[in-house]
Amino acid sequence: MKILRIDLLIDSMFPREKKLPSLLLLSFIFLLASVNCQPGFNNPADPSSLAFFKTNLVSTYLKSLIKDAELVEAEVPQFLALLYLKSGPNEVGIKVWNVDPDTGKLTSTIGMQAIPPNAPGNSPVNLKRVPKSRELFASSGFGSPSTFNKIYSFKIQDDGSVTVIGSSPSGILPNTVTPNISGTNVYATITSSTTNVYLYQKDTSGNLTQSTLSSYPFGTYCSPSSLLVSQTERNIFITNPSYLSIYQQDTSAGTVTIGSGSPLPIAASPTLNDNLTLHPTRNYIYTTIANIAAPIAGFIYNQDSTASAIQGSPFTPSGSYSATTSSTKTLTIDPYGRFIAFVYSDASGNRLQLLKINSSTGALTPSGFPIGVGNAPGDLTWDESGRFIYFFSDTGAASSEKQLEVYKVSSTGELTSTPGSPVILGTISSFSPRGIVSVTKTMKVKPGEYP
Repeated sequence: MKILRIDLLIDSMFPREKKLPSLLLLSFIFLLASVNCQPGFNNPADPSSLAFFKTNLVSTYLKSLIKDAELVEAEVPQFLALLYLKSGPNEVGIKVWNVDPDTGKLTSTIGMQAIPPNAPGNSPVNLKRVPKSRELFASSGFGSPSTFNKIYSFKIQDDGSVTVIGSSPSGILPNTVTPNISGTNVYATITSSTTNVYLYQKDTSGNLTQSTLSSYPFGTYCSPSSLLVSQTERNIFITNPSYLSIYQQDTSAGTVTIGSGSPLPIAASPTLNDNLTLHPTRNYIYTTIANIAAPIAGFIYNQDSTASAIQGSPFTPSGSYSATTSSTKTLTIDPYGRFIAFVYSDASGNRLQLLKINSSTGALTPSGFPIGVGNAPGDLTWDESGRFIYFFSDTGAASSEKQLEVYKVSSTGELTSTPGSPVILGTISSFSPRGIVSVTKTMKVKPGEYP
C-alpha cells in the first residue's frame, strides 16, 4: 500500500502563504482516512474517492480566491478617542472606546488616564489624528510648570490602551496643531509677542524637533483660529477673526510665500477654533462664521494659493434656520466629499443638518431636514469610514452633564441615532472634553459597503 504524505500533497496544491482553513484541512484528512485504498480512489465521479474530494476542494478554494478578488479596501471604524480634562480631583487623559463597525455602539477599552504631574500636559488644548493610522497628536500646557507646554505624540495599541511616543521641546504652547498625512511633519501656530507658524519634524525616536528650514517659523495674522495643510503640503490654510490666509509651500526648496490675493476677507469671524475643513478630492475649503443669516463660508483655491469665494457663499443650512447672535456652529466634511455636516444652536433649538456638496462648483444645498440634538453642540467629527458622526453636547437639565452623541449616516444622507447614544461623560462643572478623533483600520469589504 502506498503511503500518502498529506503535508506534501497539500503543499503541492496550495502555496504556503495560502493557508487552508482548518475546517477544510480536517475534512481533507478525514476523507483521506476513510477512502484508504478503495477501488474508486482515483475516480473524480466517485464521491468516496480522493480525486473527487481534490476536485471539489480546488473548486472551493478557487471560488474563495475569486470572492476575495471582488473585495475592495476601505476604512472601517475601530476606535473613538477622547482627550479630556477633569476636575475634583484633577485628571488629564485620553479615553478610548471600541466602535462596532455596523451599529456604531461604543464599548470602553483600557484607554489612558493620567493625573498631573505625571500626565502628558496639565491642560490639553486639542487632539489630531494622522490619517489611516492610530497615531495622535495633542498640544497641552497653559501655566506652570512650563515643561508641560508642548506637543505630545500618542499611539493607540491593539487593546485600545494609549502610549506616549514622544513630544516636542517644552516651554511654548501651540494654539493649534495639524499633522501631514504621514505624521512626519506637524504644523503649529504659536503666539507670544507675535503669531508664527512652526514646523516640527518627527525623528527616529518619535520625538518632534523644530525644523531648521529657513522659512520657519514665519509670521501670520494675529489670533489664529484654525490651521490646515493640503495633502501635498503645497498649501497651508490659516483663519483668524477677519481673514482666510493661504500660503504656498515649495516642499523641495523649503520656501513658503503667501498666495496672491491673501488674506481673503471673510464675511464674519470664524465661530470656533479648528473649524476649517478641506474637501478630500476638490480644491474647496469651508469654515463656519458668525453670520446670522448665512453661517457657512466656502472658497475655491488653486495650487498657487490664489482663491475666490464659491458662488453662493456664504450658505444657509436650511429653510428653517433662524440663528441668533449667540449661536454656536461647527462643521465637518464627509471623507468621500458628498456632504457637509453642520451642527448649530438657533432660535428654535439645537440641530444637526447635512448639506449636499455640488462636486462641480462646491456650492451647498440642504439635504433633508435638520434633526434635534443636545444643548451647545460642538466638536463635530465625521469618521474616516464615512459611516458615523460624533459630537459633544449637554443635557441642559438642572444638573447639566456633558454627553457624546453618535449618529449613523446612510449613503443618501439619512441620520439615525446609534445604540447607547448619547453617552454621558460627566457634569459640565467637572468634565471638559478637549478633542475627539475617530480611528479606523483598513480592511477588505464588499464593494458599496462603505460608505
